[in-house]
Amino acid sequence: AKLVFNELCAEYEYTCFVPSCTNMKNTKEIEDKIYSSIYHLGKQVTQGVEKWKPTDLRQQTLLLVLDDIDNGSHVALLEGIASKNDCANSRYIVTSRNRDILNSLDSCVFDVKFLNPKSSTKLFMSYAFPYPTEPRPSLKEWVRKIVAKCDGLPLTLEVIGTYLKTKVSESIWIQCFQALDEAENVVSLDEKLWAKLRVSYDRLGSQ
Repeated sequence: AKLVFNELCAEYEYTCFVPSCTNMKNTKEIEDKIYSSIYHLGKQVTQGVEKWKPTDLRQQTLLLVLDDIDNGSHVALLEGIASKNDCANSRYIVTSRNRDILNSLDSCVFDVKFLNPKSSTKLFMSYAFPYPTEPRPSLKEWVRKIVAKCDGLPLTLEVIGTYLKTKVSESIWIQCFQALDEAENVVSLDEKLWAKLRVSYDRLGSQ
């Protein structure tokens, strides 16, 4: 969604990207975030939600991205904004883990696939061994095995790669691989994701 937003934003008069909607308390907070985060021709508009009038965006072009919506109230908010502002030739992009939410919108649904092994390795390496760092020969095989255990999930690759960034001891890499292997026993995708993210969390020091 960020990539699409960055590629398209120059084509629209007004733009707004709202991350992690599920972390906000209610739709009022999301709406406040939208109207306090709008950009006009690349410059942030400073007026808050209370100062916006329904006519302010009428017949303008708007690119709005809502990341991680997960319930009907989020859908209603989006539909309300689209109806109230009546923006001509605008585009609304949402991300969600819930296909029913996406199907409830009059929308084109794009399935984001898992990363392939080559892209997974590239992403993992960018975190574990930022250029020009290279892994020691003894770690190269563990890189391959750990990347495979991350199942092509970008968040897992980023988190585990960051955790292993300063680890030069092969024993730590082996322990990480074994913990990821144990997380494979979890059945659901969401639970498996959290189980794998906990591998790095559980190894944090108390501070």
